[in-house]
Amino acid sequence: MDAKRLLLKINNTKRAHMILLRKFVNEYIEAKWEELCEHQLSSCTSLDDMEHNQDFLDAIWKASTEILPNLEVQVVIDDNWKLHISSGSAGFVGFPSEPKGLKLPIRCWIHTHPFGSAYFSSVDWRTVSIWGQHMKCAYVLGGGFHYGFWEQKNPNELTIYYDDTDECRIQVKSEGLTLPEPTGEE
Repeated sequence: MDAKRLLLKINNTKRAHMILLRKFVNEYIEAKWEELCEHQLSSCTSLDDMEHNQDFLDAIWKASTEILPNLEVQVVIDDNWKLHISSGSAGFVGFPSEPKGLKLPIRCWIHTHPFGSAYFSSVDWRTVSIWGQHMKCAYVLGGGFHYGFWEQKNPNELTIYYDDTDECRIQVKSEGLTLPEPTGEE
């Protein structure tokens, strides 16, 4: 077999492998969600706030950085607690078309920045600008306990947390700047 044909075979194998990995990532995230929901319901606890479950957020991060080769992953949790999952490139994730069966409002939009920095890019701000009136909250995961949290009641602010501490910064949409959290001391 000549080098050109062998290279084509290698590239086709890589593409097939990536298709399978993306499928397995969706199944893994769905399975983790089902497991956590079943545990929540078996303890007679409501599903409210399940989108904030650290084990679930960790599973999404693991899917993005350990199962996939540092590719962005997004999960949309709709009003029926149904997950809509997609994966993208190292710097972008989207849905090829609007997710089928999506029930508004969106409880939470979670996506990863596998390069390790939790902030809203201009694309992320555009997403919350478009969907914000139909979305309760959003997370951007930067790894470990480094994440950003957005909520509908403060649509122009992303609160960014670091290293499992109370330390945080605010990224303001209109300025695109990260400002220190007010301390109350002037």
